[in-house]
Amino acid sequence: MRRIPVAVLAAVLATAAATSGARAGCDLSRVVGYTLVFSKVVDSYIEDGKRVKGFTGCDRDRVLVFTDNTGVRCKETDVQQASLPEAYLFARGPNDMKLCVGDAMYDVAPPR
Repeated sequence: MRRIPVAVLAAVLATAAATSGARAGCDLSRVVGYTLVFSKVVDSYIEDGKRVKGFTGCDRDRVLVFTDNTGVRCKETDVQQASLPEAYLFARGPNDMKLCVGDAMYDVAPPR
């Protein structure tokens, strides 16, 4: 995997935020040493066996589903409201992943 320097990523996020009207407010100092794995749009989430369109943040064990039907599992709870937001996944290993959505950084894991 190729590493993208955090300074370059910060510039890309700032440019995307300026052109789309969105905020890119994640604290990128939390992902120094991580690798940017992907950027995808969150389409829906699965909780209690039900798939719900949209994004309302993370709830422990909730699976966030991206538009390509891949997903990640939330390891913590943090409420956030956004309409199909862009998400950036950073990883240092299979059990050390962080997902930046808007101005929030979530600890996530592969779906079970």
